[in-house]
Amino acid sequence: MSLQKTKIDWTDCVCNPVVGCPRGCEYCYARKLNTRFKWIPDFSKPQFFPERLKEFESKKPKSIFVNSMSDWAFWKDTQREQVMRAIMCNPQHNYIFLTKSVYFDDSRYMPNVFSGYTVTTQADMNSYNGLQDFLSIEPILEYVDISVLSDLEHSYLKQIIIGAETGNRKGKVIPEKKWIDDIVKQADERGIRVFMKESLRQLMGADFRQDKLIWEV
Repeated sequence: MSLQKTKIDWTDCVCNPVVGCPRGCEYCYARKLNTRFKWIPDFSKPQFFPERLKEFESKKPKSIFVNSMSDWAFWKDTQREQVMRAIMCNPQHNYIFLTKSVYFDDSRYMPNVFSGYTVTTQADMNSYNGLQDFLSIEPILEYVDISVLSDLEHSYLKQIIIGAETGNRKGKVIPEKKWIDDIVKQADERGIRVFMKESLRQLMGADFRQDKLIWEV
């Protein structure tokens, strides 16, 4: 089995041992894709595909987004354990996880595992506890003030990824440039890297920026 290449510009490929999420975000691209391709009958009920872990055996080092079609927080403990065992057996890759819950177990101490927290609104940002390696502010749905980072006693945050909503959803949010400028200013003040997704290139113009990703170092 081979790893699936992806158009996500901050990773090389994706592998989805779990498909589905009960969260129900209205902008969710994963649910839309499942509706189109019908990988599982009910996207709100995640399903585990352990055979896909064989994809990790690819010898060429890659950056792998492990849950583009799910939220890590809704995986069963047995599923997490099985995935982490596969990661330990294949240390040649970097593995990236995302969740919209302030949660990640002690696997974050594995040097090739990077955990991210998804932020779309200020409420999400206010809930951040500093335990994840990076923030994925995508889709940015309103002005997000990251100054709450100053209130954290400890933070592992090294990078912020920012992206606009894509697709043709009714009510789609078009971000303002000043939202992004303010995040970048505050990130620079804290020595945090910034990676803007291609969805922001036109909006940002000469200020478009893609700092080197922490899993590429």
